Amino acid sequence: MKVVVEFEGGKIRPVRFWRGTREYEVKGIPMVFERRDGGRKYMCFAVDTGAMMAELRLDLQNFQFSICKEQSCI
Repeated sequence: MKVVVEFEGGKIRPVRFWRGTREYEVKGIPMVFERRDGGRKYMCFAVDTGAMMAELRLDLQNFQFSICKEQSCI
């Protein structure tokens, strides 16, 4: 999964990502939280693209992004 992020003030913010060949621009991030699954730690971003809400998950061990939830807003 390809994700473009910004780093500002010690924080990371996803600004754009691709799901397959479709590109999504992040319009808002209503929530950021951490999640643990076994021994792995993730930083999760609830993102609003205008077309859908999604949860982008950043694995803090290998810095790989994935989508673990998505819901169409249309």
